[in-house]
Amino acid sequence: MGGTESFDVVVLGTGPAGEFTAYRLAARGKNVAVVERERIEGECAYWACNPSKTLLRPVSLWGESVKCFGTEPVKVDWPKISDYRDEMVRHYDDAIFAGRLDEAGITLVRGDGGLDGPGRVVAGERVLTAPDVVIATGSEPIVPPIEGLEESGYWTNREAVSVTQVPRSLLFIGGGPVAVELGQMLCRYGSDVTIVEQADSLFPREEPALGEMCLSALRDDGIDVRLGTTVQRVTREGDSRTVALSDGTEVSVQHVVVAVGRRPRTDGIGLDTVGIEPKGDGGIGVDEYGRAGDGLWAVGDVVGPPFFTHRAMYHARCIAANIVRPSRQLDERATPRVTFTDPELAAVGMTESHAHEQGIDALSASLPFEELDRPYTYQTDWSGIGVLVVERATGEVLGASVCGPLASEFIHVASLAIRARLPYTDLRDLMFQFPTFAEVYWHLGEELDKLRA
Repeated sequence: MGGTESFDVVVLGTGPAGEFTAYRLAARGKNVAVVERERIEGECAYWACNPSKTLLRPVSLWGESVKCFGTEPVKVDWPKISDYRDEMVRHYDDAIFAGRLDEAGITLVRGDGGLDGPGRVVAGERVLTAPDVVIATGSEPIVPPIEGLEESGYWTNREAVSVTQVPRSLLFIGGGPVAVELGQMLCRYGSDVTIVEQADSLFPREEPALGEMCLSALRDDGIDVRLGTTVQRVTREGDSRTVALSDGTEVSVQHVVVAVGRRPRTDGIGLDTVGIEPKGDGGIGVDEYGRAGDGLWAVGDVVGPPFFTHRAMYHARCIAANIVRPSRQLDERATPRVTFTDPELAAVGMTESHAHEQGIDALSASLPFEELDRPYTYQTDWSGIGVLVVERATGEVLGASVCGPLASEFIHVASLAIRARLPYTDLRDLMFQFPTFAEVYWHLGEELDKLRA
């Protein structure tokens, strides 16, 4: 091994959590090294958020043109879209990001890295030491133990968003955000799509109305959604896979996509050398400032679910400040969660059932978008719903759920209310631009007035 290199901070992993942490620490004058085994900017930039949202946009526009009045469906040109996707992921080359790290004065170490005791990271032949080490190794797909799956070959989100030719058919194992987003997207590009979900509903931990609206939209697009069903076995013949299901049927498809969830990437990173045992969900436990131990910090997916890029960036902003001076406590009560289907599903905070599970006396109001003005000026499909959950006694906003156009953009109104512990009456009395979908909040406030009365 070479000699020891000393830094102020070593960051293990350069996905959004690690990269954001490193840049912010460098800007505060810290001498920072980052260790990356794959590509700088990680899953989000190459195989998740960026390519998936890029590929979703044209078919979302197509869906809008179908539902808008007096318009013809827009033409979707897959070769041009695929080429633009490749530009967005920079043809899977991270050289530009490596250059930016160098410009910021951050040392990049390529290769597998792991902890080797307190304040010590080993990456290949290099030994890096620092008083503070940040673990930002992210997460990886869970692959269920299904007979014949490994032998038959399968895709994850990576292959699904990297396609150069639209597959003729796919079956998604799992019915969560990855499956429904990519399933609807590829269906609209021309694939025959099946989604198999073991639960009896889509998004069972969200307000029921959201799952019902998503299910209806997927089936309207021609997607075969099998609820309360599991995959029993996968066999392959040539370029075709036959999937045997628990309902006694078989589905023949070109590709099988595993989309049952993710888990923190903690194997082989030396946690045992610093006395850390992962939590039950596989993540690294941290305190309110993001510390996993003395001089040890963990950010983003490696902490455990939920696995969101915006959460990773939030962690990074807080932890970078706390390494300099612990002052910003992590508060994840207002973490928004969005599924970019058509229509969009967005939620933040608790559902009413979650609140009751925690012993909170809560009540909720719901409002169909047909009660608003904006849907009628927007498209001929006026469906949509908003739900607001509050504590009965104080009226404090605990959660919100929205399904409809642009839901991802105005869920943040409720996020701010939850973060600031505002009563719903502040939303009821806020002056919203007319006509907008966000007006649903003051309407929900008046509905809550009736319920509390």
